[in-house]
Amino acid sequence: FAAAFAAFAMPANDRRKRQRTTTHSTRTVRDVVEGAASEESDEDAVPRVPGAAYGALLASLGARVGDSDDDSDGGSSEDDDGREGAGGSSDGDDAGEDEDEESSSEEADAAVASEDEDEDGEDEKDEDDAADDDGSSEEESESEGAIDGGGGDEDGGDEDTEVEGALRRHVRLGERLDDAASERLMTQKVTFPRDGATNGYEGANGLDVPSILDAPVVSQAKLAERWKTVTGSSGFASAKQQEFYSMIASYVDVQHGDRALIGDQGAAGQQLNDEILDAVCLHVVDHVTRTRNRVMKNNEALAKKAKAGKKVMEDDLPRDQGFVRPTVLFLTPMRNVAGRAIMRLLDLCPAAHGRNDSVNKLERIEEDFLAYEGSDSDDDNDSDGGGAGKKKKKYKGYVPEDHKAMFKGNTDDHFRLGMKLTKASVRLYVDFFGADIIFASPLGLVTALQDEKSAADFLSAIEILVIDHAHVIQMQNWAHVITIADAMNALPKEMRDCDIQRVHESHLNGFSKHLRQTILLSAFQTPEQNAFFNRRCVNFEGKVRLKTVHKGVLGQLTIKTRQQFERVHMKAADVVNADDIRFKYFVKNTLPRIRENPEPGVVIFVSSYFDFVRVRNLLTKEEVSFAVNSEYTEPREAARARTLFADGRKRVLLLTERAHFYFRRRIKAAREICFYSLPEHANFYPELVSYLAGSRAVAGSAVSVQETTHVAGVSALFSKLDALKLERIVGTARASKMTANTEHPMFLFV
Repeated sequence: FAAAFAAFAMPANDRRKRQRTTTHSTRTVRDVVEGAASEESDEDAVPRVPGAAYGALLASLGARVGDSDDDSDGGSSEDDDGREGAGGSSDGDDAGEDEDEESSSEEADAAVASEDEDEDGEDEKDEDDAADDDGSSEEESESEGAIDGGGGDEDGGDEDTEVEGALRRHVRLGERLDDAASERLMTQKVTFPRDGATNGYEGANGLDVPSILDAPVVSQAKLAERWKTVTGSSGFASAKQQEFYSMIASYVDVQHGDRALIGDQGAAGQQLNDEILDAVCLHVVDHVTRTRNRVMKNNEALAKKAKAGKKVMEDDLPRDQGFVRPTVLFLTPMRNVAGRAIMRLLDLCPAAHGRNDSVNKLERIEEDFLAYEGSDSDDDNDSDGGGAGKKKKKYKGYVPEDHKAMFKGNTDDHFRLGMKLTKASVRLYVDFFGADIIFASPLGLVTALQDEKSAADFLSAIEILVIDHAHVIQMQNWAHVITIADAMNALPKEMRDCDIQRVHESHLNGFSKHLRQTILLSAFQTPEQNAFFNRRCVNFEGKVRLKTVHKGVLGQLTIKTRQQFERVHMKAADVVNADDIRFKYFVKNTLPRIRENPEPGVVIFVSSYFDFVRVRNLLTKEEVSFAVNSEYTEPREAARARTLFADGRKRVLLLTERAHFYFRRRIKAAREICFYSLPEHANFYPELVSYLAGSRAVAGSAVSVQETTHVAGVSALFSKLDALKLERIVGTARASKMTANTEHPMFLFV
């Protein structure tokens, strides 16, 4: 493979390198802007089909289901977008494939099929009619200029738009990377401005923040029309969306730490009123469309030269592809989150509208990712009196609205799905090597990577990485994200129908990771996310992050109680021994107070499972009567532990943040809340403190709640290393004073 690599790539590389100047710095590559032509929009309004969410889903995509009987008569065929080198395995000649039937001939790479359970993981066969594409091939191919692989010059007479210029510049300048530039990007220390206390985006290492766009600039008139139809405006919904889209459209890495959870959903399960998700989906669809159109136009140019009898030299071949077809990876924590993103992307994608079979396997999307009918019925009590055998469902206590919105629907965290976009259709559940966009959970992708040595090859050409709801993924296993990032953008172990002469030179040289844009979306920033963004996101364009000033959650407390924050003295150099220092402080100062308290009802909250194990072993050694609620405790045992604690038979309840995140069970008879470590989720703080409102002085006594309400019951340990957690709870201004003040280790709030 190495010999073939050198034979194909090195001669062209040597000639080009002699013509190059040195690599531009991060600040000097952001100057050229170019644009694209547009094409006419044509969509058909179609009536809704009866049938619950599936019918609404079809209606939202504009599918005509009345003529479905004629679909298999050979009247439709999908266009071939000409990407034979990167993803030819996804194109077939058979028609009328039954989507519920298992294929007898599985692909050689079925180990990394799009879905892990009883898949018909073979590529969806292309069966669209050429009549549907009359004239569209020429129009769409002209919507983007070709990238000349020889010298990086651009042809095409139309003036390019700003976003088009960002993509072209990004590809062109990426070809100029060399070993020295790569080493500098891998080893440089990332620093952000420390001054200022206002919300807004800030660039790393002196990077100028990209200019704000007045409106979304896309490659096709159809896409612009879909954006206007779906969002109700040709512009942006808010200044927040305008700023965010301007950042991602410039192809810099973006860390957005203010990702709000939106509960609004459409009849088909798509996410509504989510400005951040809408901007990401628009950017992804536009990027895939531009990439496809560039390949198609180059194919046409080569075909014209061949027809005219002109010999095409190696230096004249366009460098417009990666080793494989997939260019976008969308990581989400659970199926329901992925399903909402998939449906919103289909809403915005012009290819998903206008024909009977524009999108295939919609029923399966409903079953695998949405399933809202079943999940909705789970929340309702079965009150109909039909049949003595039916049991009335047990009443469920209060569950916060954010928890309901996050865990509504299918919450499975092991899945993966490939999506292929063409000019006239969208194909779901295609093989990864034939897909344009991959939706997956970190766990589902890591298990796929472990199947075989060459399983990571489908990640070798990823150009956009989207990590949505990173704070939820961190409650699962953040190490999986790191594993995926390390396996991404590496040279493939095997070649799969790849035209090596048309692969980007940066990919051949192993620099594709420096052209990958990472979009990290989270409700808040954490040290783990910051470390990932600073060390494993090495885009040569630079990186920006959203700086947020927090007001804190102390004003959300529903009861008046004494809150004592105790600072554990640490230096920056103590980061390695931070857990040991905190544990020693707890043993020396906090545990004696708990043991001396004559009354039961102490809840010890621990954010890390490793700290939980340490504290649990300590309480066992000190013979403290305690019960446990962790993420690994069986539901029956957890309920029994809470009952023993509420009755006073257990003096202490040890609670982990992940257990509270997943179950949000209300705790009764709590008299004191001890935060061994502050919660990552700031809203957990007032929620846990509110449990003090119903405490009793003596378990089982007949004294009224009003007479025995515990008014002094919160203690929290924090250190300088907990600055991000602390500012979300007490506010940015207070947190800076509390972490900087070394003379007074105690801070009291009433």
